Amino acid sequence: MIDINGRNPFAKLSYKEINQKFGGNFGVGLGGRVQEIKDFKWLDKTQNYDVPLYPQRTVVQFNSTYMELVGRQDRIRGDVTFGSLFFLGLISGVIYLGFVILYDEFLTGSFLLGILASTITLAFIVAFIYLLALLSTELFSYTYLPIRFNRKTRKVYVRQANRQVQVFDWDDLKFYMATTYKDGGDVRGITLADDGVTITGMFSLPFVNSLGADRHDEGTLLGHFEFVRRYMEGNAKQFKEVKSAVRYVHPVHEKRETPLVSLQRVKLGYHASHVNQENPGTFRLVLAEYLLMPFAWLRYMGRLLSINTSITPKFSPEIEAECQIDPNDPYDLNKNLPEGNIEDANQPIWKKLVFSLALILFGIIMLFVFAFFIDMIGAIKGYDTGLAYKLLYWFHLV
Repeated sequence: MIDINGRNPFAKLSYKEINQKFGGNFGVGLGGRVQEIKDFKWLDKTQNYDVPLYPQRTVVQFNSTYMELVGRQDRIRGDVTFGSLFFLGLISGVIYLGFVILYDEFLTGSFLLGILASTITLAFIVAFIYLLALLSTELFSYTYLPIRFNRKTRKVYVRQANRQVQVFDWDDLKFYMATTYKDGGDVRGITLADDGVTITGMFSLPFVNSLGADRHDEGTLLGHFEFVRRYMEGNAKQFKEVKSAVRYVHPVHEKRETPLVSLQRVKLGYHASHVNQENPGTFRLVLAEYLLMPFAWLRYMGRLLSINTSITPKFSPEIEAECQIDPNDPYDLNKNLPEGNIEDANQPIWKKLVFSLALILFGIIMLFVFAFFIDMIGAIKGYDTGLAYKLLYWFHLV
């Protein structure tokens, strides 16, 4: 039930491309299992791509020794939690109703209907167990899944979603870009067996472009790849260009996100994905997204729950020994915060208070929405739960 690839929470135990062979046309190769890739393109680690560098708010640590990024699933963190809990609640009600029907049917001797009800109830019990397993991919896990690029040892350390660390040699990696995956365009690194055609390992760069096959996808993804490639391959001048492109660091290697930071991470889903998300001006909300704000709130609640039941991942002492940072490194952005972090830290107190009050107010509104939802379900079943009225009384509004 673990999502190795960090994209689709309902994925299998590993990338479906692992152990598959590819031919001249990778997009329709691999045993025909990835036919959705129609815009496949190899990327050259040794080529300097003349594109803007796009960190896309994925940087956790940056210094002269290594650069650490969040895993790809960070953008959707919390979705599995709130989705699984919601359906677990519904399924629990159905299972309870199934047992009531079973009791009545077997009591009255209607064995045929009883068998039918028991079959349906058993199916929902299986679904309940599946959702519990799915929930475990976000709860009581790691707060993030780091990808660390070591510039000096030329190794890449990836904590996959099965919680195991996989080590790649940068020089052995081949990269490709595909903009037509069903869940968004991405860039992936792969390793090949001695036959040169069988894929033995894979990981995704963190940024996902959700615009499908739009031409902007290619530019944004290429800029994200070039950001990583230039860090690993570039000269001193290019290294400084990479550093200058980072406007934010997300230091979750030290401690969990605060609730405010978690909300900011959820908001990244509403930033334009075809441009540089380090720019604050990429935040956009259209009317349809305003209408979906309750779902954004649920995603936020799911993220809070998943982050705060998980622990901060640590690499082994052997890996950390390979990643020693010079204490006087002038390029250590975790000690010398970039512009975006400084701006966030220097927000006026009134703005923080207004934001906090707005967050609390929206939480209260969502409580009432939930109460009305429960009351409507109760009314359909002929019960008067009165939950909304009780909330009004508790808040002294009646």
